[in-house]
Amino acid sequence: MRTSLLVVVTACLVAPPTGAAGQELPAEAAALFPAAVPEAEPAVMEDLPPPDCPHGHWSVAGEYLIWFLREGRVPPLLTTSSFSSGGRLGQPDTRVLYGDDRLQTRHDDRFVGTRVTLGWTNAAQTFGVEGRAFFLERDSTYFKAVSDGTTLLARPYFTPDGTAASEVIAGPTALGLADGGFVGYSRIELFGEEANAVVPLAAGGALCCDLLAGARFLQMRDCLDLTATGHVLPDRAALFGLEDHFRVHDAFYGGQVGLRGRGTWGNWFVDLRGTAALGGDDQQIQTSGGRLYQTPFQRTVVNTGLLVQPGNTGTFERGRVDFVGEAAANLGYRLTRHACLFVGYTFLYWNNPVRAGDQADLVVNPAKTSVPFKTDAFWAQGFNVGFDLGW
Repeated sequence: MRTSLLVVVTACLVAPPTGAAGQELPAEAAALFPAAVPEAEPAVMEDLPPPDCPHGHWSVAGEYLIWFLREGRVPPLLTTSSFSSGGRLGQPDTRVLYGDDRLQTRHDDRFVGTRVTLGWTNAAQTFGVEGRAFFLERDSTYFKAVSDGTTLLARPYFTPDGTAASEVIAGPTALGLADGGFVGYSRIELFGEEANAVVPLAAGGALCCDLLAGARFLQMRDCLDLTATGHVLPDRAALFGLEDHFRVHDAFYGGQVGLRGRGTWGNWFVDLRGTAALGGDDQQIQTSGGRLYQTPFQRTVVNTGLLVQPGNTGTFERGRVDFVGEAAANLGYRLTRHACLFVGYTFLYWNNPVRAGDQADLVVNPAKTSVPFKTDAFWAQGFNVGFDLGW
């Protein structure tokens, strides 16, 4: 009997009081004994809603780039041969030591850099804008050849009537037997920006597509420096030098259109992007040269080189219609509602910029009054890894 009474009292103390059947508890009692709330099941990432952005959606992306650029092309700029051939092009034993090819940079044409993207979309997801910019490190090529006078080194060229000729740096010169050396150096840097309006064409579900329309800017700086020095043997008292320098600055300004799309499977996604820009190039070429002859008793300096003559020394500029295209693909993984990581590939094509090596015209003519403005197709391609944050 005592045991049964104890069980009943304990149950009354532990159980929350309830009203009569079908009646609510008084407010005071409900506050003391709140109803149990069932625990919600955790949401998976695919079910998370997009960030609450009543004033629009912002995103920023940062990427590390490893790109490869097309090499610059140069004509034959240094030769060797027997003394009798004089290093002239077309002779049976003449061999090109530097030039007559595209020049590979010191890092095997590999350039590292960064790309940054900033975007905004309105709250209704019907319009947006984006800005993108990339910057690559500069890289160079370097070639050096030295002779004590027993091996001929020569700068080849052609006379205005097409006859092959050369200027000997090491070997039998007009001043006597000489030793000498040659250095060929080139450098390139590339960067660009773009700004686009973004209009969704298709959205919802696993696939979406946007129209891009905006402006594109691309800039490339390229240079080629040719330097040679030598001493007249045997006492090396007389010093001579020869220099030719070419600087090229390309700037593309254009309007562009394109498409970008995304396919999503769970937390994975694939982005595709393609743009085409039509506009104009501002092409600027600067040339300079120099000659030096120095002895213990005199010093003579002339502001012309071998390929850079008085008529083609200075700054030359022109504008031309041109085209730039880009295609890219990324594979990414969504880490959270606000962050994702991705890797990808980009191919950039520039139709007709000028390059420094193409302006080194081997026809030496003091009457020339301009540079060739020879163009060459240029491309850059490579891989990227980055992150994207949205809020």
